[in-house]
Amino acid sequence: MAPIGSLYGYPGHGKIVRALAAAKYNGVELDLVQTVPSNGDTQKPEYLADFPYGKIPAFKGTDGFKLTESRAIARYIAGLSDNSKLLGTDAKSAAEVEQWIDFADEEIWNNFVTILLLTKNILPYNKAAETKAWDSLHRASKFLEASLKKKTFLVGHRVTLADLTVASNLQSLYGMIAGQEFRSQYPNTARYYQTIAGQPTVLDLFKMEQRSENAKFVAPKKEEKPKAAPAPKKEAAKPKAKEVDDEDDEPKAAPPPKNPLDSLPKSSFILDEWKRTYSNEDTRPKALPWFFENFDYDGYSVVKLDYKYNDELTLLFMSSNLITGLHTRLEANRKYIMGTMGVFGENNNNAISGVYVVRGQNPAEVLSCAPDIESYSITPLDLKKDEDKKLFEDYMAWEAVTPDGKQWADGKIMK
Repeated sequence: MAPIGSLYGYPGHGKIVRALAAAKYNGVELDLVQTVPSNGDTQKPEYLADFPYGKIPAFKGTDGFKLTESRAIARYIAGLSDNSKLLGTDAKSAAEVEQWIDFADEEIWNNFVTILLLTKNILPYNKAAETKAWDSLHRASKFLEASLKKKTFLVGHRVTLADLTVASNLQSLYGMIAGQEFRSQYPNTARYYQTIAGQPTVLDLFKMEQRSENAKFVAPKKEEKPKAAPAPKKEAAKPKAKEVDDEDDEPKAAPPPKNPLDSLPKSSFILDEWKRTYSNEDTRPKALPWFFENFDYDGYSVVKLDYKYNDELTLLFMSSNLITGLHTRLEANRKYIMGTMGVFGENNNNAISGVYVVRGQNPAEVLSCAPDIESYSITPLDLKKDEDKKLFEDYMAWEAVTPDGKQWADGKIMK
């Protein structure tokens, strides 16, 4: 049988496996063209000529038909034959298949990728972000575990594209970040994965070895600088007689002005120690208890910042860039500020809000080193009040929700 086209990607990638599996169930041939983004394959002129966005997976049919999004590619291949019923048997089962595909990518794949990039230091490591991703992954796994308690397959009584998608994502999860301790918490899911991966039709696609332990971030070792040879001793120079010339009459440069915050009474709360604790410890069980044990209510204040022009925000990444810009402009007073700012909601419907610990009792003055701080409303928080304390904790754990129900989508830390 002649191939129906070419699939661009590499073996083992979850979003490639699902498409190859769908092809096998439908009895069609696909050429897999080895394409690895980290090798620069997706930026080659010949690749960009067909797929200008420069990503994998990508599909090109023998008739010139092209697709780039993984769900669309898998769905197209799954729909080439109705014999295997990969897309469901009726409107309701088709909707259920779609539901599980969305779940697999949004709740399993996205959190898996976040943890993978953080633990491999591809993204700058952030303990709070890793903890949040693991928590979200456990939440998804509990839901899947309960759903599989009395099921062999996710939809109906046969394999569908929902199963191929979930199993492909689980293979990446089990093989790259989730060890035995994680898998043992969800026995129904582990059993289900073995059932799908063990189907004779796709057995050759599910070969990734499973991890023994959860992936963990290991800080890269600093390269030791070679020790310089000791400099030869010099004879002490004799003091020169002071020369009288015109230069002595020139005014000396004035020393840089002191930051007025340096003159505040010494505080028992060491902000740098809080930054280290927050970065290295689990947020709720360890970091926040440390904060409340050590916080100096007289030497520091806590405020909530809300962007004033949320109705003008569009894409999430652009809102996230606004936060980056604010933090860059706060750099002049960075040693007096620590906080976390989130983007809430979705594309074309999002908001920016955050909380900050600030030296002294005049936070607006400290934050004013950033000209764009005027685009934010500043609300003092009283951490001795339960409501304000809970709000602060939720923001620091990246679990806050806006009053109108927008969920945390992205965040930045100022530390």
